[in-house]
Amino acid sequence: MRRALLAALVAAPAWAPAAVAAEIYVASQDGGVVSRIDPASPRVIAAIPVGPGPAGLATGPGGRIYVTHPDHRAISVIDGPAGRVIARLDHPGSPFGIAAAPDGSALYVGDWRRGEVVRRDPRTGEASGPAVPVPEPAGLALDRTGARLYVADREHRRIVAIDTAGMRVTGTAPTGDGPFALALGPDGGRLYVANVRSNDLTVIDARTLAPVATVPVGAMPYGVAVTADGRTVVVSRQHAGSVALLSAERLAPDGEIPVGRYPEGVLALEDGRVAVANWFSGDLSLVDPRSRRELARLPLADGPRGLAASLR
Repeated sequence: MRRALLAALVAAPAWAPAAVAAEIYVASQDGGVVSRIDPASPRVIAAIPVGPGPAGLATGPGGRIYVTHPDHRAISVIDGPAGRVIARLDHPGSPFGIAAAPDGSALYVGDWRRGEVVRRDPRTGEASGPAVPVPEPAGLALDRTGARLYVADREHRRIVAIDTAGMRVTGTAPTGDGPFALALGPDGGRLYVANVRSNDLTVIDARTLAPVATVPVGAMPYGVAVTADGRTVVVSRQHAGSVALLSAERLAPDGEIPVGRYPEGVLALEDGRVAVANWFSGDLSLVDPRSRRELARLPLADGPRGLAASLR
């Protein structure tokens, strides 16, 4: 995959509900590292070399971090506490979006080149069950039980819902143009979809797949997260250098916070803060949606895009 194609993608967090952030991990696509961050300090603990072009991240139990490399047909496995890569799993095609089963039994990987979503063994990398055709899989979001996977089909203006036990499609939902990043609310009842080309957010009933609302958010919304209390939806806006805040109750704009240049991945933390990866300025913003301000900005390796949080 050429750099021009990767420039059209963003590594959205695979674990969409607000995560209990013992540590934050950020993939720097241009730097070829995953940064390990203590959000309490906040400070960068380590930069873990993972090889060229890291994109999507997912966290599993036992401190495992899974990183896709779309250009190199591989998935790196990181031992988070040890701060090193412990395995490299082969993946034919271009693995991009990734999610990990809560019990550590499976990885779900969206393959951009092959146009499918596949389940893989996180230890061996072997595929299990049928591949599910999704022509342009972008962001993935797995519910808390691990039973249902939501996939953004970027070129077909829809969300595809997959039953993970049988690896079969159970339904679809319409979105705006260019659906990319996904986030589930803390109770799993709503799915929020950032539509890059139509500059809006589609809100979907996650259980019935019925559309709830469409909310304008500004140019190039590439990342989305929901605060731990479920009250605020945070959307990164690449061209504005800010994140938009939306009231989850009113489904209406509720302010914005300036961050770094070209913000992409967004991650909600347990304490109410939100982490934002700023691709062009090469740093990470920590923002407080309640006070509507940036609290800290940490320099990172070149090209930070995707984020994930280790689980306690």
